[in-house]
Amino acid sequence: MNIEQNWVLSLSRKLSFACIVLSVLLLFWRYPRLPPLLPLWYSKPWGVERLAHPLWLILLPVGSWVIMIINAFAARFLTRDMLIFTQLFAVTTLLVAILSLVTMAKIIFLVL
Repeated sequence: MNIEQNWVLSLSRKLSFACIVLSVLLLFWRYPRLPPLLPLWYSKPWGVERLAHPLWLILLPVGSWVIMIINAFAARFLTRDMLIFTQLFAVTTLLVAILSLVTMAKIIFLVL
């Protein structure tokens, strides 16, 4: 089977890209209404340390995009003979993109 014709790879690639685009569009759509500081660093102690400027939200879609590129290169060059690993890379990319979109949506709609 040709790797470009695999439905798992095709679907996860399209959905990952759609989630990244939706994240960017959501940020640009709601950016004018966002407060000057919003909660982003949830691993830090409660208080001012958790707050960040709204531009830091761009890290979520950019991080998803970087992971998508890294996984695509790894799938193309490292695991091209083993389809299951290529599919795992694609599904991992999709999971990261979905979680990034959900995180951004929760943060944005929490403060609005």
